Amino acid sequence: MSKQDSNKVILKASAGTGKTYRLSLEYIYNLLKDINYKNIVVVTFTKKATAEIKERIFDFLYQVAFEKGNVFELKKNLKEIYSLNECDFDKTKLQNIYFEMLKNKEDIRIYTIDSFTNRIFKQAIAPYFEISSFETLDSESDDFYEKIFKKIMDNKNYYEKFEFLIEEIGEKKEIKNYVKVIEELVKLQKKYVIAKNFEFKKEKKDLEIYDFLTPLQEIYSEVKNFSEKKGKELSECFNSGFYEIFEQLKKESENSDEKKIEIVIKNLEVFSISEEKNYYSGKFIRGKTSEHLKELQNEFLDKLSKYVLKNKVYPFHNKLKEFCEFLYDLVRREKISSKKFTHDDISIYTYEFIFDKNLKFIENSKFSQDFFEIIGGNIDTIMVDEFQDTSILQWKILKLIMDCAKNIICVGDEKQSIYGWRDGEKELFENLDEIVKNSRVETLKKSYRSYKEVIENVNKIYFNYDENSNWNYEKVSYKDDDKEYQKGYFKFEINELENKKSQSETRVFRKIIEMIENKEIKNLGKSCIIAGKNVYLTEIANELNENNIPYTLKSNKSLLEHSAINPIYRLIKYFLYNNFQYLLEFFRSDLIGGLNSHVKYILENKNIIENFMKVSKEKNFVLFLENFDFKNENEKERLIEYKKINKIERNGWIFSDILNKIKKLKNLSQKLNSKTEKENFSLEVIREFEITNFYSTNSDIKNIFEFFNILKSYTNLFDFINYIEEKKEDIKQFGSEDKNAINLMTVHKSKGLEFDTIFYYKCKRTSKSSRNETSKIKTFIQFDKNFKKVTEFLVTLKKYEKLILRHEKYSKIRKLEEEKEKIEGINRDYVALTRAKKNLILLFDVKKSKEGYCDELTKKLIEKYSREDYLCGNIYEEIGEKKEKKDKKVLEIKKILPYFSDNIVKENKNDSKINLEKEFKRKKGLAMHYYFEHILTDVEIEKKIATSAIFSRYGNMIGKNNIFKMIERMNNFIQKNLEIYDPKYTVYNEFEIFDDEKMIKKIIDRINIDEKNKKIYIFDYKTGYEPEKNEKYKEQIEDYKKILARKVGKSYEIEARILEV
Repeated sequence: MSKQDSNKVILKASAGTGKTYRLSLEYIYNLLKDINYKNIVVVTFTKKATAEIKERIFDFLYQVAFEKGNVFELKKNLKEIYSLNECDFDKTKLQNIYFEMLKNKEDIRIYTIDSFTNRIFKQAIAPYFEISSFETLDSESDDFYEKIFKKIMDNKNYYEKFEFLIEEIGEKKEIKNYVKVIEELVKLQKKYVIAKNFEFKKEKKDLEIYDFLTPLQEIYSEVKNFSEKKGKELSECFNSGFYEIFEQLKKESENSDEKKIEIVIKNLEVFSISEEKNYYSGKFIRGKTSEHLKELQNEFLDKLSKYVLKNKVYPFHNKLKEFCEFLYDLVRREKISSKKFTHDDISIYTYEFIFDKNLKFIENSKFSQDFFEIIGGNIDTIMVDEFQDTSILQWKILKLIMDCAKNIICVGDEKQSIYGWRDGEKELFENLDEIVKNSRVETLKKSYRSYKEVIENVNKIYFNYDENSNWNYEKVSYKDDDKEYQKGYFKFEINELENKKSQSETRVFRKIIEMIENKEIKNLGKSCIIAGKNVYLTEIANELNENNIPYTLKSNKSLLEHSAINPIYRLIKYFLYNNFQYLLEFFRSDLIGGLNSHVKYILENKNIIENFMKVSKEKNFVLFLENFDFKNENEKERLIEYKKINKIERNGWIFSDILNKIKKLKNLSQKLNSKTEKENFSLEVIREFEITNFYSTNSDIKNIFEFFNILKSYTNLFDFINYIEEKKEDIKQFGSEDKNAINLMTVHKSKGLEFDTIFYYKCKRTSKSSRNETSKIKTFIQFDKNFKKVTEFLVTLKKYEKLILRHEKYSKIRKLEEEKEKIEGINRDYVALTRAKKNLILLFDVKKSKEGYCDELTKKLIEKYSREDYLCGNIYEEIGEKKEKKDKKVLEIKKILPYFSDNIVKENKNDSKINLEKEFKRKKGLAMHYYFEHILTDVEIEKKIATSAIFSRYGNMIGKNNIFKMIERMNNFIQKNLEIYDPKYTVYNEFEIFDDEKMIKKIIDRINIDEKNKKIYIFDYKTGYEPEKNEKYKEQIEDYKKILARKVGKSYEIEARILEV
């Protein structure tokens, strides 16, 4: 095996064909090639995928290194795929890598694409903005765009830059429309960044470009002649709205063309509807006259299109580009000030600023060594999972890294590209073998997920699916060598919807209820109902509810976004950071219902309110003001203005009472070292703001409980907020759920998952595209084949769109966009169908017209099966033995209620003292282990590092004097036992080991490995008197010894000691 050969693979993997398995093998292969794991980066698109790949890598590495489990199969596959020999598998080397990776998990570089970009931004770009920490948002709030709009309107210079847009849009009274335009333009920044260097090509002057007035005049003359010949009123011979415009033009017949052009431009949207409507009345004008008028109309529009492009659209584009440069600068300054960035912001600023010459991150069009050192080291190998979901902007960043990497592995499936709405670009993956030079393409064609009936019917549906579109499908095989996989079930049923929606109409999804009630589907926990939209899932959930069928409708939203949690979280952040913005957000929340007048009062009297919160001993805001030493009468009058707004009408709160409650809770929040105080804080927040009265459903209570349960595990707000900010994407809201329940998901939510039984429900009443027609701004963008350069870019207004589409190049761009939308629709169906492992059931409610059903998959089913319903095979489920369980809901409520009950406050004082002593003792034990975790073999240097670390983490909890005493004691222990810290040993502190028999993970305090004498020493630090005589401790360390002996066999002699510190 050559250690130096580069390996560039584009792996095309259909659904269920084992891409995670293969990616994990690629990782092991890189380790065998002597690529340091610290120099391997794996990028995925979901946290779930990140965790799955990391777990699989550890599992495979352990099996190969220690020859356990499926080592024979793993080695066989590695040998076949990478042409390896048995001598390439160095067990000792792999074992050392395994231990090293376990010890330094933080150095394993497996990220989601967002967290990877976030890391680059945090370490390389944020310091340039003079930011050390920031908050990551999923999306911006409406308030942010309103704030930007207000800044523009309140500043004369800003407004002058924006004024042209107001004139172009022409809706002066509708403020919300301009806020929406600001939002649209901010969201367009990704495209502006990518198309930064695009310039319009200079076109040759067209002499006919202004002559659209001649065909228009001819239309008027011909219609007028017709009306005179037939004795009709001229107004009757024009369609509605056009007669008046032609009359205006007639009045200007003796004037210059400029005035006529002005009239035409003013009525652009009326003129440009010609695709649906003629200017003349077809009721009277027919035959050859009609045909000639239609020709004149098209000639007029073609020439008008050229005029509008040159004189309106292109100048508007250039002017808008200038405005956007100003707008994006304003937005960036606002975001830097607030220290809040969306994932899109982070991608944009990362891409923009890595090219900044002052930062010196780019040298000769590649990342510099300085850049790699900042982001965590060199990257020899980069692996990208789900590549078909990569956006152009993400690709631009990844490409710079790939240009420096020796090994590239990109895995994807263009048939599963369903994220066009967030700029996912499947064509990138389709063309990747041409973009990544010297790469080879491999295809995985065997499904390890689905049974025979599922695979064969999916093949039947999608093979030669659509010859008119760029959608390619190769048949996939199943595990035909496994008897189990010869089974399965496939069914579809199509129901024709009525012309008008009604409550009494037949809906085919009710078949799901029948199948469950008839016990055709029994294992609900391994079944899933997939629908295209949440609205249909809600309908199905209501039906399941009525029939007492348990279901799980999981939320994709973070716990922090829950309407009960979000305001409380803002308040807690105010307590920690003293940032008034968080206090204002709390007052504006639905929980409090504060108005602009309350926000204004707080801002105008910020210093005095801070005095009340932080300095004054007075607990009541009203009494505080009565005794306050005002500077003058004006200040006094301003402060007692609260009386006019004291009643918060929306939710019935009293403004001054809210301030009293906040002060009380602020003081309580500073005493979280005590378990009792911590519970009191949580309880008081619930009580003071009556949260469970405002949010009282079972799922609300679960979410509230979950939030405060996390808070209870931390001894200060700083650690709590750091944790929850880092993990917020993982901590999801509870929905209506039950463990033994059928799952409900959208197609996007189901991606990457599998279920024994899939019900795919579609409801289609129209074949029209879901394109956003409310948008004021329209864009046209096109790239070269390698996505290196933007070949066309135009940003315009909706009112110009139809005329622009008469131009061939823009019409072509739009047709390509529509083709992408069509293919993405096919992909969504494909993703839904391929989630099924054993049973696949398609239930479609679709409207039918003269042209047939309005859904493409429905048409395809009828074409392939020549019928509207079909089934084959037998439903197959593995039903485990059911154990009677108590009702989960009852147990959870029982668990939750004491948390909010009075018994926490009325806790026995002696019990409280015992609990506090016990908790303090536990904290000291943790601190001791944390100190020893930093001591390896270079004792004098490591003692300094350990001292700094223990003070940083435990100084506030335990107290400085106690920490000093502990350090003195631990250093004395080290001095007496220096043989344990001899440099001859390879050391692993806090070593994680998995007990295969009990199926649990255990952590050993310290392992010393003497490679020369083949000995392993296990050490367990304990406090207390003579811990080595404690039976529990003796049994524990013997367990460690047995587990390790099973892992290493007879290769090493193992000794174990309990150490009294």
